[in-house]
Formats: sequence, structure tokens, C-alpha cells
Amino acid sequence: MMMKNELITAWYCVTFMVTENAERREYSIFVGSSSEMEAVVSATAGLCKGHAEFSEPAFKSIRIATYGEAESLDAELDAIAEREAKELEEEDNE
Repeated sequence: MMMKNELITAWYCVTFMVTENAERREYSIFVGSSSEMEAVVSATAGLCKGHAEFSEPAFKSIRIATYGEAESLDAELDAIAEREAKELEEEDNE
């Protein structure tokens, strides 16, 4: 049973138009979020912090990720968590 104040997190695909090497193109970022607005803000922050090669970013669209995309993203995060746990365990054993 879901609690009254519990937030549901979903994967969103946020698409921007960016300029890279003097050419305009689309660039999409997947973000886990409890709202579309939060997803856009997180994606914008990630775009600005992590991609200095892009200029003139402009929001284009947002959509909820497909079931297949969400499963793939969840599996990737699980694999990363397992790898990090294994690395920590190996460091502790040394």
C-alpha cells in the first residue's frame, strides 16, 4: 500500500537543441525524477555542468521513458552498484 506522501519516481527523456561544432542538433538526457519540472531542471543542470562543448542549449521536449528504456536504465544502475560494491569489498580485503 502506498503512503499518502510517498513520491513516485519515473524516468524521463529530456531533449534539448544544442550547438556543437557550429551545428545545431538534438541532445537527449534520461533523468529519474518525481515530476516533469524536476526532470527538466536536473537535465538542464547536467547539460550545463557536463558538456562544455555545447552552446546555446534550448529546451525542446520531455517525455516519460518507455518501459524498455526504463528497464535498461535500471539494469545499468544495478550493474554500476554491483561493480562499486565489489570494488569496495576488494579494497577492504587488501
